[in-house]
Amino acid sequence: MEMIRVINAELKGEYKILVEFNDGIKGIMDFKKILEEDHREIVRELLNMDLFKTVKVNLNTLCWDNDVDFAPDYLYEQIRASKNVA
Repeated sequence: MEMIRVINAELKGEYKILVEFNDGIKGIMDFKKILEEDHREIVRELLNMDLFKTVKVNLNTLCWDNDVDFAPDYLYEQIRASKNVA
């Protein structure tokens, strides 16, 4: 089985990102609740919309200017479980 990689990301509203994976699956990832509930300050910094908007694809996953990233497998599982698959 090929490793899951993020190949594209597009901001789709407040704390929402359309994420596309190398296997053709794509869907909306809503980060609002994840960011609010995370106990790590560096992750909670992403509640600042200006910082959140710095999202980019780097090293096969989503990354932000404050060096936060989420594992591609985690993003994939969350999108599939949420039924927000496009």
